[in-house]
Amino acid sequence: MGLIGKSIVGLELDSQEIRAVEIRGTQKNPVLISAGKVRLPEGVVKEGRLVNPALLGTSLERLFRENSFKSRDVVFGVNNQDVIVRFASFPKVPEDKIGGMIRFQAQDYIPVLLEELELDYIVVNEKKTAEGEFINVILVGAKKKMLYDFIEAFNQAKISLKEIDSAMLAVGRASLPGSNDGTFALVSFNYDIANILIFKDGVLGMARSVLISQFLDPNTSMAGGIDPDDKIEKISDVLLNEIKASVSYYMMQSKQAIDKILVLGVNSSQKKIADKLREKTELNIIMPDPYHHLEKKSKDRSININTSDYTAAISLAIKGLGEK
Repeated sequence: MGLIGKSIVGLELDSQEIRAVEIRGTQKNPVLISAGKVRLPEGVVKEGRLVNPALLGTSLERLFRENSFKSRDVVFGVNNQDVIVRFASFPKVPEDKIGGMIRFQAQDYIPVLLEELELDYIVVNEKKTAEGEFINVILVGAKKKMLYDFIEAFNQAKISLKEIDSAMLAVGRASLPGSNDGTFALVSFNYDIANILIFKDGVLGMARSVLISQFLDPNTSMAGGIDPDDKIEKISDVLLNEIKASVSYYMMQSKQAIDKILVLGVNSSQKKIADKLREKTELNIIMPDPYHHLEKKSKDRSININTSDYTAAISLAIKGLGEK
């Protein structure tokens, strides 16, 4: 396939760095034409939330300049505890009435005033019961103040935000093509947050997150009281406890056992954490790399990246290509 059509950039970040890719083509035939990351100054982002919009804007300008991104259109993935994911069931209504019904009833499921949130939803399936027909829905709410801080930084860098999405759900989408049958848990993490998602036959049934930034901060050394091996041990213990709690709750609700656990991380800790989890559980632990066969073409330079570092960014960009 030739490099035709408009490209789009998928971008995510945490307290340590920004990661982005530029993709051209279609959702069925995406081509990666550029990728790169830049280190963030300390204190710009904390636990996935923006602290200094001006400095982030400067870092975004550097990212685009140093990696020769041609498009200024971005799908941005947020990943912090100001993003709320809840699962709900509503009476089935005509498609054009779903949005209004959900917004009217969503407050029953969301622990924050809806006025403070940008709210979106995904209809995942339908079910029939003795009480009638229902739709099962994933509600996704993000605090407006958090989003507006990021929008300010992107505006400063003269970058057009085409969509803001959940980076957690973007990684979930990426994991499905090779694992869309059976029941499995996905553990994904960046430098700040770990996410645990459980899927059954390609349908998301649980999502939760836990802060891990205090263990993964690369500036924390043995002199600071925590050596790298101890970090890995602590993170794997935290993740194992969260996995156990999530799986137990899911099994209690659904009566479904977990077949395997997928582990996706954005740094060199991925394999070490996967190995620790393998030692600590009898479940099948897999490290997927969903985009390792992604076509890469660039006229300007070679593209030699670890695609697992860019899973969320690639998924975001592919979504932004649309369905044509």
